[in-house]
Amino acid sequence: MAQLDRESTQQNKIEVLLRELLDSKRNRKSEQLSVDQLALFGEAWEARQAAAKAPPKTDSPDDEDPGAHASGGETTPPQKNGGRQPLAKHLKRERIVEDLADTEKHCAACQQDLRPIGEESSERYEFIPAQLTVIEDVCKKYACGRTVKTATKPPQPIEKGTAGASLLA
Repeated sequence: MAQLDRESTQQNKIEVLLRELLDSKRNRKSEQLSVDQLALFGEAWEARQAAAKAPPKTDSPDDEDPGAHASGGETTPPQKNGGRQPLAKHLKRERIVEDLADTEKHCAACQQDLRPIGEESSERYEFIPAQLTVIEDVCKKYACGRTVKTATKPPQPIEKGTAGASLLA
């Protein structure tokens, strides 16, 4: 009886999900589901059909929630895929270092010399006739106990873009 109850509950969940998917398909275009979302439902349906064809298991505490132990703790955590992809590694590279002037490497507040603490770098494509080059702009960073200063890079035609002026031209 417990197995029958679990299967009927799972079947009701699938029916509700199918009803919601069909309703959302009929709604306004901005509220419609994508094909990828429908594919997720298809995978759940196929898994349910495969489980229905499998021989019945004996009742045990592990049978209460079939999806609870699916990961088993053996898989690696998902990787973050955000951000921009790095520029092509096979291209010729040139490094341009922007530094503070010697007069700016002194803190006016505490009268100490600033010490280097790192650098910020960004890359852009530049077109040199018959070749494509990656230019890495490096801005040096300096700090003391009270102040942090970073050299500024020259302005670009498109801020935060990867195309330089020669490539756009």
